[in-house]
Amino acid sequence: MQKVHCVLALSVVAAFSAVFPAGSEPVARPAAAVTSKAKAQAIAPSPESTSPQAKKIGPGADLKANPELLKKPPQKSWPVTVPEANDEAEAATKPPLTWSAAEIADAKSRCTTILKRIQAVAIAEAPIKDGACGTPAPIQLVSVGRNPEVALSPPAIVTCEMAEALYNWMKTDVQPLAKKRLGAEVIKIETMSSYSCRNAYGRKGGKLSEHGVANALDIRGFVTAAGKTAYVLEHWGTPQREILARIAAEKAKVEKLAAEKIAAAKAAEAAQVAAKPNGKKTPQQPTQDEETEETEAAGNSKETIVKGAGGRQDQGAEIAARRSKPVAGAFAISPDHLGGPKTAPKQTTNAKLSDEARREAFMHEVHASACRVFGTTLGPEANSAHRNHFHVDMAQRKSVKICD
Repeated sequence: MQKVHCVLALSVVAAFSAVFPAGSEPVARPAAAVTSKAKAQAIAPSPESTSPQAKKIGPGADLKANPELLKKPPQKSWPVTVPEANDEAEAATKPPLTWSAAEIADAKSRCTTILKRIQAVAIAEAPIKDGACGTPAPIQLVSVGRNPEVALSPPAIVTCEMAEALYNWMKTDVQPLAKKRLGAEVIKIETMSSYSCRNAYGRKGGKLSEHGVANALDIRGFVTAAGKTAYVLEHWGTPQREILARIAAEKAKVEKLAAEKIAAAKAAEAAQVAAKPNGKKTPQQPTQDEETEETEAAGNSKETIVKGAGGRQDQGAEIAARRSKPVAGAFAISPDHLGGPKTAPKQTTNAKLSDEARREAFMHEVHASACRVFGTTLGPEANSAHRNHFHVDMAQRKSVKICD
């Protein structure tokens, strides 16, 4: 038995000596640090990662030395920082920088179809893309119609849809009205603005103007074949809104003077009461001038009644005569005779109108007809910014059109 134990002890010592040669000492390791050979190989760094030419993926990566980096996108850092998240959110809301090939092809196809069914001279322009602004198939519209051909001065950058609406408006409404009111057809439209990348008037932010998508046109006026002009600023007449503003200002002025007069009378009365020892007001006797005015007023009233009863002078005729005389600070023409499209123009025989009245009637009737064709029609009645031109555009709305 002792021999067996000695043999076993010698075997253990021999095995231990084979693992730890002479001069070395065993090192105690925690159990968690002991891994399998496969796992050790999996986590071991590869030769490529330790190469001096190896670069991290991302900004500054050496693409020449590592062409494989071109095959896969840079890895995002994790966690994502707040600035990175904000940049991603902002980029998602921005429109694409260019039109797609499909969008351009579709828009050009529609444009070709439209230009075949209308009479117009147009030059194809390159696609416009400026943020939310632009259109994939703009045209430079030179003229519309034939016999007569109506030139746009200067030519306008618009969509083909806008060109078709302008052609139909000129043919159906403007030319018949021009022959009726101006004696000749229109041969020129004087324009002020077409494509312009900006927001709608009066809005610093928010909705983009139809000018920003080449879907609007600002018109200063028209010129006929006989050389007669009809301009918005010169021939529209006084806008209704300006007349009402003046009336309101005059009314406020009268009310202010009346209030000041009442305040002055009250102040004088208070001063008179304060001047008396007993605090009572002293009755005022009418002056000689006041007595004369009262007598004349009574006589005039009596005379009017007598004339009306006796038939020497009809009271209604007297009132009409008084109204025919302009009153200081008042308007000789009723506001109902001027203004915008909300009041339909009277059907007056053209021969009875003066030349200026004919042009004014033409401008109002043209404006009213535009309201039936375009999505938006703005003129002098809208605001002061449109005092000198008509704005027409092709904005699509669910229910009603804007006409002002």
